[in-house]
Amino acid sequence: MPSYNRRSFLRLGLGVTVLGAVGAGCAPAKPASKKEDSRTFTIYWNAGHGYQAYKQVIDQFGKDHDLQMNWQKFQWPDLTTKLTADFRSGNVPDLVEEVSAGTGTQYGLAGNVLALDEFAAADKEFGFPGDFLDQAVVARQYEGKTYSIPLHLTANGLLFYNKQLLSAAGSDQPPSTWDEFLEVAKATTKDKVSGCALNSDPSYAAPYYNQQKVDFSGAGAKQFMLPADGALKTLQWMQDLIYTHKVSPAPVATTDYSGPQKLFSAKRAAMFVSGPWDIGPIRQGSPDIELGLAVPLTGAVQSAAMAGSGLMIPAKAKDPKLSWELITKLAAVKTELAATKEAGMSMPRKSWAADPAVAADPNLATIAKALAVVAKQDVALSASGKAAQVNELWKKAYQQMIIQHAPVGPALDDFRKQAGAAL
Repeated sequence: MPSYNRRSFLRLGLGVTVLGAVGAGCAPAKPASKKEDSRTFTIYWNAGHGYQAYKQVIDQFGKDHDLQMNWQKFQWPDLTTKLTADFRSGNVPDLVEEVSAGTGTQYGLAGNVLALDEFAAADKEFGFPGDFLDQAVVARQYEGKTYSIPLHLTANGLLFYNKQLLSAAGSDQPPSTWDEFLEVAKATTKDKVSGCALNSDPSYAAPYYNQQKVDFSGAGAKQFMLPADGALKTLQWMQDLIYTHKVSPAPVATTDYSGPQKLFSAKRAAMFVSGPWDIGPIRQGSPDIELGLAVPLTGAVQSAAMAGSGLMIPAKAKDPKLSWELITKLAAVKTELAATKEAGMSMPRKSWAADPAVAADPNLATIAKALAVVAKQDVALSASGKAAQVNELWKKAYQQMIIQHAPVGPALDDFRKQAGAAL
């Protein structure tokens, strides 16, 4: 894949945002009476994306429309569980932040969320899809229909590193290959500091297996984690970081994927792999850390995993037109720029990327380079309606290998069989 300098970053409109988040979910609001329900607008959101930039938009929207805004925040797994139950009961929120590209497609094909093309076609000022990066749009489309609007666009695979800790260990530059990464991790592991920190969330394995040319799924052929030798090499290498080289602590099973960021912020890990969503928490919580952000590592190839959330409207939302209006305000360029300034997040709009404030940010230029090497996504898995089931199987296999230290080969084989049977 080509590399991108700042000029090409602007020309192509490369920007980013996240999948991930930090923070505890808020308790659901108390049930309202039937009379109050008609004036209550409920939003499901990721706990780590509760930025002031979004709060201001939501609060103003409530004032403009005389609505009680019920903004509920969850960790991603909890949001998914709650939303699934709501779809079954028919008592749904008015707007939902989508966990990743493809989620809206899966729900849309099942009739649970709306296709948004007619709203977009009638709303010329919003600029969808023309002002949005193609990769963020195409990943949310199936057979000519768009089931969610990109909110964030990012790459999972950025290397976060503590410049002071690396310098003290004799490394003035961040590692760029797997071999260099292991060497630096060993050099920075001392006392109570780990050289790196792996994540308990299985989606964080994606950059690593992408770097060995491994495809998570080929749903059409009912195949997963192939080629097998690359998958074995990847997960064995990750497991060895913990149990053989002892440069990473074993992750703890949790729905909160901020563990590595918290270790890093506490100066107990020198490096970790993540996405732009962790820039804000580090800046805010540990301003004394000299944060370094580097492009994805190179294994057999240099690669990253595309990430980023979107906005979708449940099919049974009370007033879909009102929900669409809020989407246009949350995904407006002005709001994007405010969220970027606040949290370091990168966004899917071309006009966002062309803004001088974005062009001058070296971290965003690094993110742009990561986006240039994101691996393709298998839209057929989302369309199959089995993505959630397959992801649960992968979570189980990943935790067996990385947390429980189970033999890698058999765990991968079992996952392939079970995932193939699910389709």
